[in-house]
Order: sequence, then structure tokens, then C-alpha cells
Amino acid sequence: MKKNVLALSIATALVGVGFAGGAQAIGLANAALAAPVPPGPGASLRQSVDGIGQFLLVPYYTVQGNNQTMINLVNTDTVNGKAVKVRFRGAANSDDVYDFQVFLSPGDVWAAYVAKDSANRAQLTTGDNSCTKPTKAVLNSTPFSTIRLDPLRLGDALNNEAREGYVEIFNMADVRPGTALFTAIKHVKSVAPCTGAAWTALDTDPADTAAANAMGLFAPTTGLFSNWIILNAADAGAWSGQATAINAVDLLNNVTAGGLVYFPQTNTTLGLSAFDISKFTADPWLRARPTQAATYDLPDFSIPYTSSNLPEDQVVRLSNALATRSVSNEFLVGSGVNATTDWVLSMPTRRYSVAMDYTAPAARVYTTLATPFFTAANTAVIDRQVCVTGTTIVSYDQEENTAVDPGASVIISPQVPGQPTSFYVCGEVSVLSFNNGEKAGTSGLITSASGSLKATVARSAIENGYNAGWAFMATPGLLNNGLPILGYEALRANSAAHTFGATLGHRTNRIQK
Repeated sequence: MKKNVLALSIATALVGVGFAGGAQAIGLANAALAAPVPPGPGASLRQSVDGIGQFLLVPYYTVQGNNQTMINLVNTDTVNGKAVKVRFRGAANSDDVYDFQVFLSPGDVWAAYVAKDSANRAQLTTGDNSCTKPTKAVLNSTPFSTIRLDPLRLGDALNNEAREGYVEIFNMADVRPGTALFTAIKHVKSVAPCTGAAWTALDTDPADTAAANAMGLFAPTTGLFSNWIILNAADAGAWSGQATAINAVDLLNNVTAGGLVYFPQTNTTLGLSAFDISKFTADPWLRARPTQAATYDLPDFSIPYTSSNLPEDQVVRLSNALATRSVSNEFLVGSGVNATTDWVLSMPTRRYSVAMDYTAPAARVYTTLATPFFTAANTAVIDRQVCVTGTTIVSYDQEENTAVDPGASVIISPQVPGQPTSFYVCGEVSVLSFNNGEKAGTSGLITSASGSLKATVARSAIENGYNAGWAFMATPGLLNNGLPILGYEALRANSAAHTFGATLGHRTNRIQK
């Protein structure tokens, strides 16, 4: 097992600057027969209090400015290996920009960082010896893709869309000892072989549970955690945290196995007449254009993982695990230490309710959920980004003074004329910058960089006139269901030769249905 992985990742990045269950496999053979998606035994999904789970959500990655983002993925299961899907999504509308598979042996750690390449494109680099599909050499030589991004963004503006976003990570299957696949991914003298017939067989789709088991793939249990660091070595700032972890649980909140949801990391088209993609994903864009979907698009976070055959149910359960009716945190600007404050507001399940259709102006496509979170009633489009309406924000200074009216002492942009008191959260990952010099009446999204994180893709601003205090954002959502929001405050300050960053988690009013 590798030691001091975070330290090694930071050093590498600085150089760059300068359980049992009845789950079944869901292969394309099942899909061709239009069979229901066999789920896992869990009744619901819950956030993990210890940060270890089956689903992991990194709320924000960025390579804007001089930032780099480091991610470590840890398998705490010392018996089973893990077949893990990793997907980076863009901040604007959560379009897929980079996805791959990692195969962790028991007790293993996989480490990588994302930085800008010579063409200012986001680029992942890993020196890790764990198995991946595609290979490490391919990962290290392939920049983030812009194929799924807004075609009206051109040149560097298009590359910019992939320079920040969020990360989905989850366990597709366990790899059990005694199988040929386990031997293929198990480290030998600190290096995993990643060879042999069992390794090659992963590029074909298992037709059923027996076929998946024969390949060495079994119902996924828990055991994953992830840490992230955003490092700005040039400006001596850093922010860090742990990924939010989610587990499948039974009615007594005991962790259960999930659905066996392995799909090969290949570009085989899913646009087959007998294939019903709606049984595998709630993503409205993929549902509308199945001929543009490939096997690497599956699984995503909406694939049935618990005791329902419907992706729509999976989205509701995952959204319920994240939903909050409010977000509160502090802010600090200026105050003699040149402080800046950004809030990260990440909504990682929004994609499975609403997505942008770039082929039509300001068009949104939807998937209807039994419990609504994002519909036409609480979304709008500004500058070709999906925005969430119906939120409000109130600021307080440190002496009980309050700024409520955006038309008076608070300036919030982007705004929609005639609705000055409504705060629009635009983008899938929105960065809210406090008192960063925006002017009243700003229309559209702000393209100047935010204060701490240097965000430019999906950012908004609040001008409340206070140097320090706290703010309360009401996020009631539809029917008071709340909104599935993750995030934190990124504080940066410097005085003379000293610069520091602080990461402060949001306080929320989680619902947990």
C-alpha cells in the first residue's frame, strides 16, 4: 500500500506548476431484451457520517488561474477490490468532460491531480500504479473533452468550460479474492499487473449476474473515501476537504450492497433499436439522444442502485440525501488582510432532472420525478446556463446590521429585470463571490474571476457593503422539498509576505427523507 500519498501528490503538482446482497448485473444483453434494471437490496440512500461510502461527490474542481486540484481515492476494504467509475462534469451544465475507470485492490489508494496543459486545457496527471481503463499513459496524454459542451463557445472560451466543475465517483462492483480479475488488479511489489484475459474481458459487457461473477465482478459494498485539495502554489493558497459519501441503506439505516452496475469503458454505441436507455439513466439529454450515448456514459449516478428498477427513483433518493432548505456561512473581505470570500454551491443531482439542449436557443430538457426538485417552475436560462430560481439571500454584519433588499444595499447578479429580490443560482456548480467589485445592473453571467477561487464559468456576486459577517440563503425548492446542495466557503487572505486559505463547510438544514 502506498504511503504519504497526499504529500506525494502535492510534490508532483508543484513540479507541474513550475456486504451480501441480491443485486444483479445489468449488461447490454439485459437491455436488448428491455428487461427491468435489477437493483440492489437497499431501501434508500443516506449520507455517511464517517465519509466512507459507495457514492462520492467532490463538490468542485478547478484549474482556473494558478489553481490545481488534487484528488485521492482510498479503498478501506482490506478484503475486496473495487471497480470504480470516475466522472468529471463541467460547472456550467454538468456536461461530461472526462470519465474513466479505476480498479483498486484491497487497502489501495489512487492519486491524481488536474492542472492546465500548455494549451490552457484541463489535464489529469497520475503517477499511480493502480489499474485504470484506459491506461495511465492514455489518461496522462488526453486533455478534458469539449465535445459535449456548448458549441457556441469557441476557442479558449470553450476550453474554459472544462476548467472547473465537480466530480462523481462510485463503486460499480466489488472484485473478490480468488478470481482472475483480483489477481490482475492486486499489487505485486507496489505495481498492479493490469494484464491477462480477465483484465481484457472487462472490455466486453456481462450479459447477466452469472457472467459478471465469472468475470470477477460482484455486488458492490461500501469502503471508499476521497480527499481533495485545491492548491494555488503561485499565490500560496490552498483549500481542502473530503468528498461527501453516500451509502445504500435498509429500513434500519444499515449499509447494504448496491446494484451491480458495471459497464465497459468503451465507445460502443447505445443507439440500438432494442435498447431502452431510460431504464439505465434519468439524464434527460441522454434520453432525448440515445444515438449519441455510448457505453462509457453508463453507469451514472442515476442508475438503479437500490430497491427500485427506475432511475427516477434513484435520483429522488440521492437528491433527498443531499437536500437542504437553507445554506449559511460566514464571509470576510478586505479588513486589512486583503481577504476574499467565495461560496461554492454545487448541485450534483440537478443534471438528472434538467439539462441544456444546445441545439435550440435557451432550451431545457427534463425528466419528471415523483418528488420534484428542478422543473420549468423553478429554472430559467441565462447566458445558456440553467439557473435555479426561488432562492433568497440575507446578509448580516458582525454587529447585527442586516442587508435584505437587493435593490438597496445588496447587489446580486445575474438578475432578471422585474425580479430584484430573487437570487438566481446559475450553473451546476455556482461560485458566489462576496463584495468583489461588481456593478449594479450587471446582466448575464460575470466573466471576471472570483476573489478566492478565480472562478469564471458559473459565478455570481453579492455586494452587501460589509467587511465581515454571515449570510443566510433560503433554498426551499419546490413544495418545500429543498435543493440538493453541497459546498463550502473558500477564504483567502494575505498580509505582507504571508498568504493563507481556509475552507469552512456550509451549515445546512438537511431533510433526509
